[in-house]
Amino acid sequence: MGLLALNWFMSMQRGQKRNRRGHSQPNQSIGSLAKRDGLPRQQDDNSYGCKRIRYSSDLPEDIWHHILSIVPMKDAARAACVCHAFLRSWRCHPNLTFTKKTMCLKELRKGTAGLNDIKEYAANIDHVLTKHSGVGVKIFKIDYRGPYDDKTYNRLNNWLQIAVTPWIEELDLNIQRPRKTVNFNFPCALLSERCRDSIRRLHLANCNLHSAFEPGLTSLTVLRLYNVHITGDELGCLLSDSLALEELMLIYCNDIRRLEIPCVLQRFRNLLVVECLSLRVIENKAPNISRFDFSLIGKQVQLLFGESLQVKMLSLAHSSAISSFDMIPSSLPYLENLSIHSGSEMANAPIVSSRFLHLKFLRVCFSGCNFHQDYDYLSLVSFLDAFPSLETFVLFVSQQSKYDSIDEHTSSLRKIPEHCHGKLKRVKITGFSPRKSMVELACHILENTPSLECLTLDTTSVSYRCFGDISRICAPLIPACIREARKTVLAVKTYIAGKVPSTVKLNVLEPCSRCHAL
Repeated sequence: MGLLALNWFMSMQRGQKRNRRGHSQPNQSIGSLAKRDGLPRQQDDNSYGCKRIRYSSDLPEDIWHHILSIVPMKDAARAACVCHAFLRSWRCHPNLTFTKKTMCLKELRKGTAGLNDIKEYAANIDHVLTKHSGVGVKIFKIDYRGPYDDKTYNRLNNWLQIAVTPWIEELDLNIQRPRKTVNFNFPCALLSERCRDSIRRLHLANCNLHSAFEPGLTSLTVLRLYNVHITGDELGCLLSDSLALEELMLIYCNDIRRLEIPCVLQRFRNLLVVECLSLRVIENKAPNISRFDFSLIGKQVQLLFGESLQVKMLSLAHSSAISSFDMIPSSLPYLENLSIHSGSEMANAPIVSSRFLHLKFLRVCFSGCNFHQDYDYLSLVSFLDAFPSLETFVLFVSQQSKYDSIDEHTSSLRKIPEHCHGKLKRVKITGFSPRKSMVELACHILENTPSLECLTLDTTSVSYRCFGDISRICAPLIPACIREARKTVLAVKTYIAGKVPSTVKLNVLEPCSRCHAL
């Protein structure tokens, strides 16, 4: 329920009372307060010159308290300016979210905030929290924007002392800390002592997490850490006592060298690890993990998955991901969805020793300035042999200025007839160009895929298109890419279109005539 709905409901209540009593009672509309920009400060008798009145209705106060608890925080704060009953509800509002969006500081939204604006932002948060009873807080989200020193961190600690209660279910602390400033030491004992049985989601960014959680967070289901200083041993202690955990996300947690998911996590499903630069080993012992996303550019990490029979989705992003594909454990027999992102393939695709019999969706992304311009895309044919049940193959290639363009002699096109893809139905190549090996790959797919239904060749590498919607616009393209795309269309007509079977639909996506006109 939003502010307009609440205002309408109050109007209905007042109308019913006027009909019964035969006269109207003055009251202030919440809608007039809704026009105010920012989170109003509540005072005892007056707010912005508006006298607070006592609103009475047929509804008990606990019903009004419930209604105010489900409207957004900013609307609840404005409603508290109307009457004392709403003020009492506001002081135990269960959802406290302090961000540049909810606090409505124009300077923060525009990114032009100075020191005084940041101090005002912190003062507004302090005003709300010191007036709050602390009772009933279930969700506490805060973007802390400084100052970054021990003195002001003490105030942040005080805020956490108010908000973290035995009722809290979600805590999201994002410290917008520049580099070379003092780190905030998150008070782990606060969670262990007050809410270890209630906290379900914990999101922390840009802080230290070195103290132990004893005896653990028994109801925690989601843990997300961004640029948090925590060691592998410290994280392991937390995980081993968080038996309800279902999802773990680690981004830029550079103190972790070895990540181990313990076998006691029977409910654990999703693991995402991105650019944890010191990481060398990931070992999963949780029996029911179903999705793993991993990204680390430039370094090899040993993946130990044991018998992870439930893993169905895997996403890998690192240098030379294709040529080092054998690092993917063969103990993932039921893998169905695989995404690979590589930025510096210097060798052609290898013949994979393992076979993934259940894989149906494969996405390969080649991008980055280190990607070799002479890469042989036809070599992907042997790579595809590892996936005999593959139904959908998506290839994305970033634009490159230099490559071996196909000449006018089609007789020079290579063929690999012994490779057949019996279940492949859909193929899409984004960033398709008239380089010889890419044309050879498209021709091979058409000639050796009897189950093929659709082949889509996108002559650009744009990430999004308008698709004729005048309210949208395609991603920008430089003129050279537009001219190259036109050459690609000509190459498709010359070398590929004549080989398309009648059972296959060929889609050639050209640059948008409206957004990419030269």
